[in-house]
Amino acid sequence: MANFLFQERDPFSPINYEYEFEEVLCRRKTRHQDLLIFRNPFFGRVLALDGVVQLTERDEHFYHEMLSHVALHAHPHPIDVLIIGGGDGGTLREVLKHETVKKVLLVELDRDVIEASREYLPTLSSGFADPRTEIVEAEGSDFLARTQRKFDVIITDSTDPVGPAASLFTDQFLTRVFSALKADGMFVAQTESLHFHRAFVREVQQRLATIFNKVDLYTVPLATYAGNWWTFSIASKVHNPREVSRKHRAPTKYYAEDVHRHAFLPESLYKKLIADD
Repeated sequence: MANFLFQERDPFSPINYEYEFEEVLCRRKTRHQDLLIFRNPFFGRVLALDGVVQLTERDEHFYHEMLSHVALHAHPHPIDVLIIGGGDGGTLREVLKHETVKKVLLVELDRDVIEASREYLPTLSSGFADPRTEIVEAEGSDFLARTQRKFDVIITDSTDPVGPAASLFTDQFLTRVFSALKADGMFVAQTESLHFHRAFVREVQQRLATIFNKVDLYTVPLATYAGNWWTFSIASKVHNPREVSRKHRAPTKYYAEDVHRHAFLPESLYKKLIADD
């Protein structure tokens, strides 16, 4: 079978990647974005939204495990977890591996992403059938403005901070996150690449530091995200995110207790990277 080329159109990156594809599995225009799932001979099934690759079957575990397990292991007893975004189900799958977790609320703006993942990405979407899962179709910041519920951990699993996702990195949103967390709650979000988006990473860190007691940054290498040196900004009311509070028992491919500790930037490098130019 002849292969064709998918060229990424990433408005938040100075470069674009190209992927061969063998077959288009799903293409639809949702109420919010263009959704495409295709099969690549190396990466397997690939999800793209608005022309930007969100995940591939081959390497999605690096992203989803590190987005989920660091906060959930730094918190001593997470019970109630909120995921904002994450309609592909990968983060939900990882959160549900924790036996302490009794309820996961997933707030996703675009329900078509959930339905497409259920049909075409079964290795990611298994958590949607878990009885602990509740799904709400809503914009994340608006949901936080309305809810009276409190959470142990809030995870933002968003697209790049352009378009609808831009609201998930504002002072208003982060203040709402803080209010929706319990007294010892923790928050984590993907915050782009240190290579290409250092100013954005620094801005998010500074915003979090005006709200939370403890703010930190950890990274993971990701082959399929432009800039590759991917960051996660984590903030806590009480607990030190660098410390593993509970024994790691969840089945994972990449995350481990020593990976947790080494993922955080050394203090000297952290200070250099977030210092004003």
